Formats: sequence, C-alpha cells, structure tokens
Amino acid sequence: MSGPENSISSSSPLELLSQILDCRWANIEEARQRSLPILKRLSETIESVPGPDSDTSVVVDGSVARHECTKGSDLDWMLLVDAQANADHQEILLGIRNALSAKETSGKQTLFSELGLKEPGPEGTFGTLAFSQPLTHYIGGENDSNSNTTRRVLLLLEGLPIGKRREAFDRVRKNILKRYLIEDKGLLHRGIDGESRWVPLFLLNDFARYWRTMAVDFSYKQFNRGGKGHALRSIKLGTSRKLLFASGLLACFWCDPAVSHTENREPKTQSLIDCLEVFLSNTPLERFALFFRSNLQIAPSTFLEDCARELFGSYDDFLCLLNDEQKRDHLEKLDPGSQDTSEIFAEARKIRHRFRLAIQEVFTGSESPIREHSIAKGIF
Repeated sequence: MSGPENSISSSSPLELLSQILDCRWANIEEARQRSLPILKRLSETIESVPGPDSDTSVVVDGSVARHECTKGSDLDWMLLVDAQANADHQEILLGIRNALSAKETSGKQTLFSELGLKEPGPEGTFGTLAFSQPLTHYIGGENDSNSNTTRRVLLLLEGLPIGKRREAFDRVRKNILKRYLIEDKGLLHRGIDGESRWVPLFLLNDFARYWRTMAVDFSYKQFNRGGKGHALRSIKLGTSRKLLFASGLLACFWCDPAVSHTENREPKTQSLIDCLEVFLSNTPLERFALFFRSNLQIAPSTFLEDCARELFGSYDDFLCLLNDEQKRDHLEKLDPGSQDTSEIFAEARKIRHRFRLAIQEVFTGSESPIREHSIAKGIF
C-alpha cells in the first residue's frame, strides 16, 4: 500500500466516493488520522537502525498498515529479507526490536506504550525475519506453513513498507504476483464459451484458502487461549478479517477490464501484474471505494449506492466500537458463557451482521456487476 500522507487527500478514493454519496465516515477518517503520525514515528525509529538498504524492508501489517488504527491496536511487523541469509540480518532484526522496546529517556514508556500499540501476538508470525524464498516458492504443499501463508497473503493484501528501505518489498511483491499469474496456465486463454479468462484463479484460491485458515485458526485460538479474547476476535473475524479477504477477491475480479472499466488493456500477463500492483497499493477500504466510484461514474445505481453506504457505514461503526476503550476492554475480557447477556456484544454482533449483509450484496446481489464472477469463480 502507499506510504503515509499528512492528511486525507481530496483525491483519495474514500474522499471521492464520499463526495459522490454526499456522506462522511467520521470514524474511518479519525482512524486514518491516528495512523499517519504513528507510521511517521515508526519510520523514524526504523531509519535509525543501520542496515543494507536494498536487501531488507520493514513491513507492517494489521490495522496500522490499513490506516485503521484505534486505541489498543497491535503492531504487527516483520523484517522482509530478499537476499542470501547472513548474520547481518539478525543484527538488524535485534536492532529494530530494541528500538521499538527501548524505554524513553524518562524510563517510563517504550515506543509501543508511547504510541498506544500492543506488541505482536504470541504465535511468532510477526516481529521476526521473513525470507523471500519461501514466500515466493512455497505456495501450497507441505512446506507452505500457516505462518508462511499468512505472511505472503498479508504482504499482498495489507503489507506496508515503512522507512526508506522499500526496494525489497517491491521486488518480493512483484515476484509473488508473477508466480501466481505465470503458473496459472488457463489465464487469458479462451474457454469453450469463446471468452478469455481474466480472473487469476491461482491467486484467488490462495486468498480463499487464507480466509478459511483464519476461520479455522479462530477456533484453534479459542481452544489454545482458553476462551480469552473470544468475543473481540469473533467480531473482528466477521468485519476487518472479512473485509481483507473480500478486498482480495475484488482485486482478482478487478483484473477483468469489464469490472475495472479499462477496456483497452492488453491481454498479457504483465498487464495483469501491473494492474494488481496498482490496485493492491490501496488499502482494503480504498479498493472498495475505487470499485463503487468506478461503477457509479459509468452509470447511476441506487443498488450500488445503498451497498456502499451500508458497507462503509457499518465498518465506520465497527471502528467506533474498537476506539471506545471501555467497550473494547469489555469485549476482550468477556467470558464466552456471558456473551448472550452482554449488551455491548449484542451491539457488536449487529454491526457485524450489517457488514456481512452488505458484503454479500456487493458480491452476489441481483444487480451486482460482479455477481457472475462471484458465483462462477468465487464459489464454484
């Protein structure tokens, strides 16, 4: 995704869509404004750690990378290495860890606490080294572990390089996309109906696999953590996690000129790689804003306007809920056996339900421009 800016640009996809719909999403905007100085502060910290410029990139994931930072957000990051392994990389990793966890001169706060962020989770997926070779070449098969799949898919769907070292990130992302598209032998070939297949199914299926992995791991974490944090993870799974997957599905459909309204695109693999790189440089919310704006500029549609208002409106309410420290703390500590009597959990479930229905309408509604793709390629 693109780097941090000083403010929401008047030409950003979200701003342009809000002008078309004549509405604003205050909590989405507030989360973005909260994220920008955090990214700037993290970039300054990362740049203070010496290391080779072209071999490594520090990549952040999660709500900070998506510009959806709220109070208590996690800081998920990794040191991406696109080079032969050597001891210098471990030194850089330790230097970054020390810079993030070192206390300020007052001795009271680490950078995490100063920025109001939580350290990476206990699973070990983040806050560590990630090498380009397994990310690029271990797609499927026994060597493609949950951690490897997670790092690869998140690098594509929400990864944001911070600091000045972004060359490694750019190379690895391009090479991963090449791997998906070049090995998709039916891509751009004409089927028995005479139409070329523009949608990259190899990539789409891995996005779908990751979404199912998240759903299965939700139950695993419930078992492994004894139910701790179940309520909050449940709400996130049905909103921010679902948005991430849906934006990946949308990216695959966006390759079709009929969806992105770029009819003059050449039917070549490289043109699809370029298309994906540009589209994925936006945040998940911006991808949907681009989709709605593109279609509404072609022809007015009450159906799409209603879908957009409900999708962004429900997500705005979700971010509002997360940014309420009392409600977030309640959901984090809520015992699974007490969820049925919790008014806050009931409120969160309603938001999750609204968002689910909005996503369903976007992809499978009777007037959706991507309905056929969703049924033929996303489901069957």
